Amino acid sequence: MTNDERWFPSHLKELGEPECLELLAEHHVGRVAYCDDLGPVVLPVNYAVDQGTILIQTSPHSTLASRLRTAPASFQIDEFDEYTQTGWSVLVRGSAAYVDPTDLPADEDRPHTWAEGQRSLHIRITPHEISGRRLLPA
Repeated sequence: MTNDERWFPSHLKELGEPECLELLAEHHVGRVAYCDDLGPVVLPVNYAVDQGTILIQTSPHSTLASRLRTAPASFQIDEFDEYTQTGWSVLVRGSAAYVDPTDLPADEDRPHTWAEGQRSLHIRITPHEISGRRLLPA
């Protein structure tokens, strides 16, 4: 479908932080972004929201673990419908750090990864800024 074939125009609406947090709590797959020596890297991850922070789980030997020991990081989730050309996105910008195992929530509140393998390290992204946008039909 080209822009000329759209059934209706769409417009952007900024989302408030409460709605962004609600969307984050309703989903469990997102993308974590950080920079390495070659530039930006974006990886899909499973996550959980824990007391207003993003909790991800990875292998202690992964590149993700080495880059997010203590570093700036972004996290993003979205959902789009290409047919209606509507959707939303939420962006979290903050700092990442390893989580002490004694500070983890109960097991059922932790992220559960889809990929096989040992993922015993948890990383917490503490938000400094949360923003979102929704693409709505006019």
